[in-house]
Amino acid sequence: MKLYKILFCFFLILFQGTISAQNLKNFKISQHNFSNHSVENINLPIWDDFSSSDILNNLFWSEGENISINDYYNTDAPSINVIEFDGLNNSGSPYNNESGYGVCDVLISDEINLKSKSVKDSIYLSFFWNFNINGEFPDYEDTLKVDFLNEDNEWINVWNTNGGSLNFKDQFTFNDILVENNFLHQNFMFKIYNKGNSEGPFDSWLIDYIYLDENRNSNDSIFLDRALSFRVNKLFKDHISIPYNHISSSNSFTDSISIKINNLDKDIQPINYTLKSFIDGNSEYLIYDNQPLSPILSGYEDRILKTKPIEVSTYLSDNDSSSIEFLFYIESGDSSYVNQNLRLNDTMRFNVSFKNSYSYDDGTAEFAAGLNQKNSELVLKHMTFTEDTLTHIQIYFPNNLYSSYSSDIELVLYQDLDEENTKVISQITSLDFNDEFNLFELNEPVIVKDSFYIGFRQFENSFLPVGLDKNNDTSEKIYYKIDNKWFQNDVIKGSLMIRPVFGKSNYVLTGVESEKIKKSISIFPNPSGGIFNLSNKVENIIVYSIDGKIVKRINDTDRINLQEFKNGYYVIQIEDNNRIEKHKLIKN
Repeated sequence: MKLYKILFCFFLILFQGTISAQNLKNFKISQHNFSNHSVENINLPIWDDFSSSDILNNLFWSEGENISINDYYNTDAPSINVIEFDGLNNSGSPYNNESGYGVCDVLISDEINLKSKSVKDSIYLSFFWNFNINGEFPDYEDTLKVDFLNEDNEWINVWNTNGGSLNFKDQFTFNDILVENNFLHQNFMFKIYNKGNSEGPFDSWLIDYIYLDENRNSNDSIFLDRALSFRVNKLFKDHISIPYNHISSSNSFTDSISIKINNLDKDIQPINYTLKSFIDGNSEYLIYDNQPLSPILSGYEDRILKTKPIEVSTYLSDNDSSSIEFLFYIESGDSSYVNQNLRLNDTMRFNVSFKNSYSYDDGTAEFAAGLNQKNSELVLKHMTFTEDTLTHIQIYFPNNLYSSYSSDIELVLYQDLDEENTKVISQITSLDFNDEFNLFELNEPVIVKDSFYIGFRQFENSFLPVGLDKNNDTSEKIYYKIDNKWFQNDVIKGSLMIRPVFGKSNYVLTGVESEKIKKSISIFPNPSGGIFNLSNKVENIIVYSIDGKIVKRINDTDRINLQEFKNGYYVIQIEDNNRIEKHKLIKN
């Protein structure tokens, strides 16, 4: 199985840093990128901006199985997709060099025939590089390096740069290297690699837009290329996907599609753009048809193009689920040559699926985040576009190396994170580290509207990581509880992979009101050794264990006797005068 950075593949979780138990811990998930390509002898030019695929182009590379290709929305890369260098090998495990430090990821070109060339041909290798702002920054002693292979089959270092905060720049840096006379032979190759901490996803670098050709000059950073910078993945302000049955209520939540266009040329360039959508792979809608970009893109300008909001309700069909594929492309006069097709980065496609859940994440867990304290809780704030029945909760628990968590979890749902900490749902369940979403069916479905919080409580002092999507930032919606106190996340960036799932139910449903429910029945003492008194007599009481099973029914009483049961948490449902209330009891 190929281990790409997509959902439903084999992931490994690694430490990214040491954070105290009072905060969320952040991890990285990785996989490798097979090339499976033997060395071949090729000719100039060599150009790859990695935009055409999420796997390496076998036309140019002889080694690169350890290199991952990513499409980060927030790196301001020259074009779609970048390649990443860090301390993980091709299985997502640390290299673990003997000293814990050394060469890690390596990218090597095919053999390039330069035998007939001379220094007068002015051959330069160029690329753009930066620190990976979505990973752990390289330190001052860490390096990104380029070596050339000479005619004696020796690798010679020709360029390097160090990490460290003083060397960080907000934008990618352009570098070029002259191929000198001692490298002009039939089997020339170049190698790009990093040297740093080999014990995990540390000291992370990004590279884009590699170009080797003749008749160039030093600082030749002019490219007659207009490129898209990243792929779009959402239509709504926060959500990647929403339940299909909520589409009719979604128009006020839709947002403009933001598309970044880079002009890598020094001169102005007219650009026309087209946006189409395809419903379930069939019906085609033309949103923009060869629309001129106004004003004209200036030299070296990068611009965010914002479309009009897409009203998804216009795409309603008779199905229970649907998908919309969007195709966006620009026409700017870019050329296509042998080994250098500058049109590849002019087009992007993205798909939005509508099923039965709300999702802030795009289904890809580049990282993971979790807690390591017993009885701590991790929840995600959600909001529905319309009232509906919550029947399941989805949580992505990645397969990982370092988490030894083996206990159950308590699924929780809160209406508010207030001092009462009243749980609308409290359900004990097991979990699987199976590299896909765990789907937990609720014992008692709940009608929800407006905002609510879903997540879990853990029962061990072991790390319990949850998938974290780095391509949509809803980090302000993450909350965690330590020592019975709630904190809003300010540690990590991204979208936690916890989803509410909606559907139909045959159960008697409990509603979660937008305002706090005031309970008219008081229970005392609570906690108790087993005898609980009610403030007045009620018609019916149902007692549930913490895992949602009915353990006792009582009629016409103002007293609850749980002395026969073991200590722990219990939930009671009181039915009286056409009113239903729920309370939590603690027997100690």
